[in-house]
Amino acid sequence: MFDSKSTTVTINGAPVKIHAFSTGAVAVKTKFLEASRRGLFAQLDIIFNKAFTKYLPVWVWVIEHPEGIYVVDTGIISDVHKKGYFKILGLFSNWINTKLFKFKIERQEEIDKQLESFDISVSDVKALILTHLHVDHILGLKHFQGTEILVSKLEWEKPSGAVFKLHPTWFKPTLVDLNQKFATFENAAFLTNSKDLLLIHTPGHTHGHASVLLKTDQADIIFAGDICYYQQQLPGNKFAGANVSLTKTKNTYNNILNFAESRKVVFLPSHDENAAERLESLHFLTPMDKVLK
Repeated sequence: MFDSKSTTVTINGAPVKIHAFSTGAVAVKTKFLEASRRGLFAQLDIIFNKAFTKYLPVWVWVIEHPEGIYVVDTGIISDVHKKGYFKILGLFSNWINTKLFKFKIERQEEIDKQLESFDISVSDVKALILTHLHVDHILGLKHFQGTEILVSKLEWEKPSGAVFKLHPTWFKPTLVDLNQKFATFENAAFLTNSKDLLLIHTPGHTHGHASVLLKTDQADIIFAGDICYYQQQLPGNKFAGANVSLTKTKNTYNNILNFAESRKVVFLPSHDENAAERLESLHFLTPMDKVLK
């Protein structure tokens, strides 16, 4: 449904390949994608909203870095189509995942199979980086036993909407303490010795939500998780219906936009249907994009 894309950038002159592929697709309530009200009213709008969006991608990002292959998020798996798959989560969470979302994925679209299309095996992956712990970002964990998995410490300790009962029993991530400052981001951590791959705190969707930032010679590429659902929400100051804190979301928007004032930035939300094309073409946030309306 969504074509895989790749691009080659350089870091200090050395070529680095980046790949994007969608593990199936997800449709959400229209009020989940973009809210018309705030707080509790926004949540109620989602619950009573009958309309669904079209199917959206569930992007996974692969960075063939000189220090190893890093994968951002894992997407969904075909098990979501099994009857009663979400019942283990309890009545409320089962209702949320079966009534507010529609998933579409076949086995060959899962992360392990798609990595193979780039001649990458799961065992080749140095580390898996999770932006947050929601269903559509973590279900592919099942394929990564033995791989180091990095999660923001705050996301682990103060989860919102996490589905721990669907985690593999062996899942014990490396918790990353975001205690360094980088540019406009007060809380960040360097993940590579070369200090060109970072985890940055971008809260709002969840308290511990973190994005991955790759510094390249061409641009700073932000793998944005669910900061927003499509890039135009960022400069338009438009917000999704599912945020634990609107104030934190606004601050994250401003941090991204302020960061982009003096840098070339490629901004890639996980469910933006145009994100992979922007990666392939290295389409930057334009001056008009950077102006809050």
